[in-house]
This record gives sequence, C-alpha cells and structure tokens, in this order.
Amino acid sequence: MSSALALAALSSAALAEERRVEISVSELTCPSCSFIVASSMRGVPSVQIESFADGPEYGQGVYSVTFDDTETSVEGLIAAVTANGYPAQVLPKTGS
Repeated sequence: MSSALALAALSSAALAEERRVEISVSELTCPSCSFIVASSMRGVPSVQIESFADGPEYGQGVYSVTFDDTETSVEGLIAAVTANGYPAQVLPKTGS
C-alpha cells in the first residue's frame, strides 16, 4: 500500500509544470499601486514575479510571473489582483 502511495505522489509531481505568463494590470496611478499589486501576486502560492515593465498606456504595467500550476492557476492569480481593485488580464503569448 505504501509503495502505491509513493508512486501516486511521484506521478503527480511529474505532472507539475512551472508556467510563465504576462499579466497586464491597469489603474496603477501612484507609487504604492505597484507595491499593492506585487504583494497580491506574492500572496498566491508558488508565484514569483520575474519582471515588471511599464505598459504602453499611462497607469498600465506588465508583470512577468512564474508559478507552479499544481499550486495555483492563472484564474487564481488574476482574482488576487482584482480583489484589490486593479483590472488585470493575461496577455496572449507572442512569438513562435
């Protein structure tokens, strides 16, 4: 029985995947806004903010984020940001 549990644990770990997404956040109108958004994201299990760049419009920023998809989801990450009043969306992947 214990070997079956160990095998099941190893199998689910093998299915884990680190994901990288870019999230556009708007209404970043003051210096503390970026801090609040980053804190919201870091409060989600396994989330790491890789980089931040100003967006093309005033008050917009783009966060490059990685996370373990067995611990959280894109939806959970977006929900954490929007719960603090900041509109957020995942940007489509670019490139080949």
